[in-house]
Amino acid sequence: MKKYKVSLALKISSNFEIEVSADTKRKALEIALEKYSDGEYDENNIMEPDWANSKLDIKIDDIDQIDSGVSIEEIKCSQQTKC
Repeated sequence: MKKYKVSLALKISSNFEIEVSADTKRKALEIALEKYSDGEYDENNIMEPDWANSKLDIKIDDIDQIDSGVSIEEIKCSQQTKC
């Protein structure tokens, strides 16, 4: 029997939060989007992920041609790795 290491990508909800001054909600959104896009923030603007509500982010149409979100690697047996 072969041994495999399987890695599945997760979607994890988290929020980007920043305080901005603006005349309207629309302008506040535009400023926040620009600050995020330009990297004008630090780790304090990224809220703790909601780990309990994570979901798999994978697409598998053909196991031999995996599109995204999945990595499957055969582990070669050796003296250090028991199979």
